[in-house]
Amino acid sequence: MDFESEDDSEKENEVFIEKVLQTCENDLTIKIDSVECEAGSRQGDNYMSLIKRAAVQGKCRDSDYQRKLIVKRQISSISRRQLFRCDEAFANEIAAYTQVLPHLRDFSGDRLPYPECLFAGFDDSQKEVIILEDLRESGFEMEDRLKGLDYPHCSLVMQELGNLHAISLAMKATQPETFERMKRSISEIVYCPEAREVISNTLECSLRDTLASLRVTNANGDLTGAIGRIEQLQGSMYDIMSRHVLDNEDSWLVICHGDIWINNLMFRRIRSHVEQVKLLDLQTMRCTSPVIDILHFIYTSTVRDFRHAHLDQLLTDYHTTLNASLRHYLPPPDDQDTLNRLQTQFSLARIKRELQRKMLYGLGNAMWLMPAITFHPNRIPDLNAVTMTDFGNTQMTQMLTPEYHRRIREMVLEFYEQGLLQDL
Repeated sequence: MDFESEDDSEKENEVFIEKVLQTCENDLTIKIDSVECEAGSRQGDNYMSLIKRAAVQGKCRDSDYQRKLIVKRQISSISRRQLFRCDEAFANEIAAYTQVLPHLRDFSGDRLPYPECLFAGFDDSQKEVIILEDLRESGFEMEDRLKGLDYPHCSLVMQELGNLHAISLAMKATQPETFERMKRSISEIVYCPEAREVISNTLECSLRDTLASLRVTNANGDLTGAIGRIEQLQGSMYDIMSRHVLDNEDSWLVICHGDIWINNLMFRRIRSHVEQVKLLDLQTMRCTSPVIDILHFIYTSTVRDFRHAHLDQLLTDYHTTLNASLRHYLPPPDDQDTLNRLQTQFSLARIKRELQRKMLYGLGNAMWLMPAITFHPNRIPDLNAVTMTDFGNTQMTQMLTPEYHRRIREMVLEFYEQGLLQDL
C-alpha cells in the first residue's frame, strides 16, 4: 500500500481558499469558482502529512483567474499521528513558517530557499493547514531518491546551507533578542523526552536491520570487523544521536532545516543545467550545530563513491558561501570585529573537526532513513497499520531492497575503513 492511503482528491473549502488568496494578493476581486485536488506527492515520498495539489479557477477583475497550490493537512489516522508524533511535527512546521521564516526573510532580504507560504495555521473549521506555492509551476522537480544526487545538485544544496547558517550567525550577533524568540518558537520534536520511546525503538530497529544486512553480505569476511564495531552501538543509539543534536556550545547554534534529504528538495534546471534548489518540509526545524544539517544531507542523499570524490569540495563550497554571506550580512567596516570572530570560529578546518566529532550522527541517521530512501515505490508499507510492536518484525524487514543492502554495506565499510568506528 501507499504511504498516502487517504483520499488525496478530497475537495478543499473554496471560501477559505478564496480568503487566503485575497489576503496574499491584496485583491478582494478574486472570486473562486472551483478548487480541484489531486495527489501532491509520489508514492513513498511522504508519510507525515496529507499533501494535495490544488488547481484553483475563478475570476479576478473580470478576467479568468487560475493558480496552482500545495495544500498540506494532517493525516486522519489518530494512531499513526500519535506513533509518529505528527501533531507535534505539524505544529512545529506552522511555527517555522509563521515565526521563524519571516524574521529570516526580513534580515536576509528574502535570500531564502523556501517556497512561498500563503497560509499556515487553522482554517475556518479549526483544522491545521499549510498552503504553499506549487513549485512545479516554476519548473521545480524532485530527483529520483533511488539514484542519489550528483555534484551540481549537491553543491547547490551545500551553498544554500552555508547561506542559511550564516543568516543565523549574523542575526545572533546583531539581533540577539530576535534570534532568541525564533529559537524559542520551534521545538525539538525528535530528541526530546516525549519522543524517547518511539525514537529509541526506531533507531534500535534500524540498527538490527543494518546488522542483519551486513551479516548476509559478509560472505568473504570483509565486514567482520565492522560488524563487531556496529554491534557495540546496540542499546545506545538514542543517547548517541540526542547528544550530537542537543549538546552544543551556544556559539555553534544555528537554525537548521532538520530533515534535509533528497525527498525534501526540489530543483530547477535551465537548458539541462541545475540552477536553483528549494527546501521543503520544515517539520523538524531545530536549533543545533550546522554540521547536523550537513551530515543529515550527505549521508542520505549521496553514495560512497560520490563522497570519496566530492566531499572535500562540497565542504569548501559550503564554507565559501558561509564566508561570503557573513560578509554580506555583516559588512565591513561597521561589523568588522564580529565578522572576524565568526570567520575564525567557522574556519574550514574547524568545521571539518566539528563534522568529524559528530560523524556517528550521519551514520545513525542514514541507517534510520535508508529503508525510506530505498523502498520500491510499489512495495510501500501501510503506516496506518503499524504499531510500536511492529518495529523490526519480519514483514517490515523483508521489504528491504537490494539497493538498501548495497548502500548499507558501502556506508558501514566507509566508516570502518576511515577509522570512524574505532572509539565506540
